[in-house]
Amino acid sequence: MKDTPSLSYCAQYVRRNDRDRFLCALFAAPDRREDLFTLYAFNQEISKTREMVSEAMLGQIRLQWWRDALDGIEKGEVRKHEVVEPLARLIQNGTVSRSTLEGMIDAREFDLFDTAPASLNALDDYIDQTSGRLSLTAARVLGGADNENGDDALEVARRAGNAYGTVGILRAMVFHGRAKRQYVPAELMEQFGVRTGDIFEFRCSDPVRQMTKYLAAYAGEKIRDARKMRAALPKSALSAALPVVLAENYLKKLKKADYDPFSAEFGLARPASFRLTVRAFSGYW
Repeated sequence: MKDTPSLSYCAQYVRRNDRDRFLCALFAAPDRREDLFTLYAFNQEISKTREMVSEAMLGQIRLQWWRDALDGIEKGEVRKHEVVEPLARLIQNGTVSRSTLEGMIDAREFDLFDTAPASLNALDDYIDQTSGRLSLTAARVLGGADNENGDDALEVARRAGNAYGTVGILRAMVFHGRAKRQYVPAELMEQFGVRTGDIFEFRCSDPVRQMTKYLAAYAGEKIRDARKMRAALPKSALSAALPVVLAENYLKKLKKADYDPFSAEFGLARPASFRLTVRAFSGYW
């Protein structure tokens, strides 16, 4: 599909690189969509850092570039960049805080060293500071905090982001394996008797299936945890939590593939756009 000329740079960028969030953003109010595209484009810029560099120091330099860009925005010295310029408007009008964006940048330092998280708690913390923080910020952009239940609304979005991020770790196992990177916690690998070579060489042994099934159940529990509070999320901020709908469908694909994380049926599954549309209009995500 060719880029539609009427789309902004950020919208086109997100559509190419983060299809799920692009689709979910379409269900936001028209006057807020561009803000979401800007936020998601920023996230894509920092999340791809590891893929853009050959060594950790170069990645740190790239992340520092973004910290310096935020510093420039605060000083009124906005860099000429397709994402920085619209991002400056979000910061200057108070829609997004610099500290929130810096936290997202800091979290991406972990990606640079190709070291697996030691524990499930460590993985949860990484996901919370990346996908969770992003969804929370998206809800804030959509006015989710603009009422007396604002804190609860943001918490719902954060939990939804964490659920989506956990499924994302499963979906990225092939991508990470090709790059000899591992995000499955070391303690789980040991618990299920899975070797690093199994991941890097895509060997779907029974231990790999059992470990994947465990992580899928863990992600499913996170989805249910987010939904327990969904009444607190105003309709205006629904788009921030909609990735959960897509995550749930990916888990169904994984189950159908008998928990083979390397299967094309799972890894190449397209977003369930019809299901997403039905859930978005019903408000029952």
